[in-house]
Amino acid sequence: MPDAPTTPLTGTVVRGAGRGRGLGFPTANIAPDPGTPVPPPAIYSGWLARRATGTVHRATISIGTNPTFCDTSEIHTEVYCHDTSGEVGDLYGERVDLWFVARIRDTERFASVDELLLAAREDVRRSESLLDSEHGRHVLAALS
Repeated sequence: MPDAPTTPLTGTVVRGAGRGRGLGFPTANIAPDPGTPVPPPAIYSGWLARRATGTVHRATISIGTNPTFCDTSEIHTEVYCHDTSGEVGDLYGERVDLWFVARIRDTERFASVDELLLAAREDVRRSESLLDSEHGRHVLAALS
């Protein structure tokens, strides 16, 4: 399995810039708890566990500086929930745990938004496959 953290990232869902929603990939922006280790910038496959409800959702996780849109060193944690993309707004203020299954690729600056969207679609496809793998199911089972 590609490198992935073995401990969860815990935090609160906060409002972001809203770019993902406008591009058809609504994301939950996570403000990590103070002292919570944040994995190195990359795109990851994982599970988002909602503490309030106990529900767990398939996720593609981006940790990085949003290089296609921003020229900053500020690290953002954004999560695209595969099976609840219409409900991301309902997550605002919720406490969540991100459980990582696999590292998909490095973050990168794309020449256009269209190139970014092609990569995002491929990231979600790869994430789905990783979540369905034996390791992905093992991580999910450990959450129960």
